[in-house]
Amino acid sequence: MRPLLGVVRALAFATLLLCALAQAATAKLAPVPSLPQAHGRPGHAELLRDPTGRALTAWSKALDRARAGKGQARAAFWGASHTAADLWTGHLRRLWQAEYGDAGHGFVFPVRWNVGYRSQDLNVDSSHGWQVLRHRQASAEPQIDGGYIGLAAASSDSADFASLATTQEGEFGKTASELEIWLKVEANAGELLVDIDGVRQPVLAPQSRLDVSQAPMIAAYSLPDSAHTIRMQPKGGATLTLYGAVLERSTPGIILDQLGIPGMTAAIHLRWLESTWRVLVEHRHLDLIVLAYGTNEVGNEQEPIELYVDQWRKVLTRVRRALPEVSCILVGPTDRLGKDELGKKRSMPRTSAVIAAQRQVAAEFSCAHWDAQAAMGGANAMKLWQKARLAQPDGVHLNREGYMWLGDLFDYAVVRGVREAKLHAPRPATVRPKPRKPKQKS
Repeated sequence: MRPLLGVVRALAFATLLLCALAQAATAKLAPVPSLPQAHGRPGHAELLRDPTGRALTAWSKALDRARAGKGQARAAFWGASHTAADLWTGHLRRLWQAEYGDAGHGFVFPVRWNVGYRSQDLNVDSSHGWQVLRHRQASAEPQIDGGYIGLAAASSDSADFASLATTQEGEFGKTASELEIWLKVEANAGELLVDIDGVRQPVLAPQSRLDVSQAPMIAAYSLPDSAHTIRMQPKGGATLTLYGAVLERSTPGIILDQLGIPGMTAAIHLRWLESTWRVLVEHRHLDLIVLAYGTNEVGNEQEPIELYVDQWRKVLTRVRRALPEVSCILVGPTDRLGKDELGKKRSMPRTSAVIAAQRQVAAEFSCAHWDAQAAMGGANAMKLWQKARLAQPDGVHLNREGYMWLGDLFDYAVVRGVREAKLHAPRPATVRPKPRKPKQKS
C-alpha cells in the first residue's frame, strides 16, 4: 500500500509543477503590444521606469477583473493644464473603455469655472454666479478645503445652477446608472435642489441628514442605465458648497477621473485640507493614480532642486497615507520652450533636473515614472511638434491632435508596464504534499 501512496503523491506534485510551469510559460508568451504608428509624427515609444517592479501591480489586477467582467478598474489623473483640458485623459478614457468596458465618466466638477474647462463625453453647464474656491500661487492662505480636485463651488443664490448631461454623440458616455453629489457639511449649510430628468428629487438638507462634524456628505442616487440630465441649484438663503459629482455605470469596465488645474505644480496638493481629500480619495476605491506635473516647475529656476524633491516627498507621503497599495505613475514635463540669452527658442534648461528629481522620488515611493519630454523626442522636440501642427505657438501646450498622440504614447507605455508587472509578479507557491509519518509497529 505504501508504494502506491508514494506514486500518488509524486503524480500530484508533478501535476502542480506542470500547472505552475504552464502558467509561467503563458505569461512569458503574452503578446507584446503593437507600437503606436507615428505616421510621420515626431515622438517615440518611451517606456515607464519602474525600478521597484511593483508600481503597476494593483492596476494590472484591476484590468484583469474588468476584462473578465468581474469588476471595475478606476484611475485618477491629477495635473496642470495638460490634464485640465481632458484631451489626453479623455482620449485615454476612450481607449481603455473600448478595450475593457465603459463603466461611466467618473468624477466631474459641475461648474464651468474657467474658459478652457471641459469634460470629454459629458456635457457640463452652469451659471456664472458660483464662487469657486481654489488655491492660488500668490495666496497667503496655507490651506483650503478643496475636496478631491482642489476646487469647491459655493452659492446662496437660487438663480445659480450646475447641470450635467450624458452625451448623445459618439460611442462613450451615453448612459449612466449611478449619480453622486458631494457636498460640504457644516453648521447652517444651505440646501440643494436636485432635478433628475425633469423630476424634482427630495431636497437634501445636510445639517439634518448627518452630524455637522461629518464632512463631506455624499448623496447617492440609483438610476436606470440610460441617458440623463441632472440639474443642481441652491435653495437660497444659506450658502451651499459643492465638491463635485460622479456619473458612472454599475457595470464592469474603466473609470477615469480627470482632476487637472491649469498653472499648478505638484506642491499644490499640500495646500488642500488633507482630511476632506482623504475621505473622498478613499471613497473612490482607486487602482491607479497619475500625477502629471513638471511643465510649470521647469520655469521656476529660482527654486532649489532640493526643495522640489522635498515637496514631492511630502506629496507622495500624503498619497501613500491614503492609498498605500494603489498603483502610481509620475508623468514628467513635456518639452517646453523658452528663450536663451540670444533670444533663440530652446528647451527650458531646468527640465533635466526636474525629470531626475521625479525619478528619484518615484522610486522611493514605489511609483513608476514616464518621461513625457523623451516621448516627444527629447530636448527641443516642441519645435518638431509645432512644425507637425501638433502643438500651440506658445511652446508649452499641445493641440487636440497632439494630446491624442501623447495619449497613444502613454497608453503604450502603460500597456507594456502592465505586461512587465505580470511577468514579474510572484507566482503562487507550489504546495508540496507533506510526507506522512510511518506508522509505528505495535
